Amino acid sequence: MNILITGGAGFIGSALADALDTAGHTVIPLDNLTVSSRRPSPKGLVVRDVRSLTARDLDGVDTVVHLAALKSVPDSFWTGNVEHNVAADRHLLTTFVGSTARRLIMASSCEVYGEQTGPLAENAPYAPRSPYAVGKVATEQLAGIYRPLLDDGRQLGILRFFNVFGPQEGDDAVVPAFLSAVTGDRPLTIEGDGTQARDLTYIDDAVTMLTRVLDRPELLPVVNLGSGGAVPVRDIAHAVIRAAGRGTITHTAPRINEISSFTADLHLFTGTYGTVDRTPLDEALARSLKSFGRPLATTAARR
Repeated sequence: MNILITGGAGFIGSALADALDTAGHTVIPLDNLTVSSRRPSPKGLVVRDVRSLTARDLDGVDTVVHLAALKSVPDSFWTGNVEHNVAADRHLLTTFVGSTARRLIMASSCEVYGEQTGPLAENAPYAPRSPYAVGKVATEQLAGIYRPLLDDGRQLGILRFFNVFGPQEGDDAVVPAFLSAVTGDRPLTIEGDGTQARDLTYIDDAVTMLTRVLDRPELLPVVNLGSGGAVPVRDIAHAVIRAAGRGTITHTAPRINEISSFTADLHLFTGTYGTVDRTPLDEALARSLKSFGRPLATTAARR
């Protein structure tokens, strides 16, 4: 396949680009290099903003995987990342509709579910609790509006990611923040009491799930990509301390509109794409810890 990946130099995008290249696909990773990362840029990186793409740029591409976004939930309360993300997403939607590309896969987030109990299935109602989540809801609804405009044989799918982590991730999520703190001999800072739980998806497992989606001819309209289980943040902190052999914990005030738990319901994914062997958390953290001696590159590219 000929695959264009936006956010292709970012954490998930670069890992996916490397895996697809190894599998023999033609991969075009595209990124505007505005978000810093520890990951090296993938082979053949095109430095370009998503909003500059035209329909002609997508002609000849089989599948577009749209991962580019400003993804910090806390920052979304105070910055313009929602407006940026929705504008980029809508531009790519209209560009795709006007092109001959066969498929568009767009990244969404577990954040669209908000505060709900139990494993979260794709048919659960939207309940966003942050501006970032509102932006992802808007993108999903825009996709639903544009999907009927596609000719027969052309497809548009949404992937809801659940807390992807792993080696060389930036510091803007709970696991890398803990890893960065412990390697820098700083306390691991937990917002609130740490009982809030997160469904953690190791990067290798997420890439396996992504390639399963890409390998099938038909896209689901919306599907979860997660582990199917949730771990309390305080347990994540203790697991990081075990992996490092040292560390202390401190607490700060809870995050604005903190969500108590995210757990992915994977029945739709596994029923369509099969089960995925999960990397144990302690093993995943030990692998990730090894990468945190490398500083963030200020001009590197990222999702």
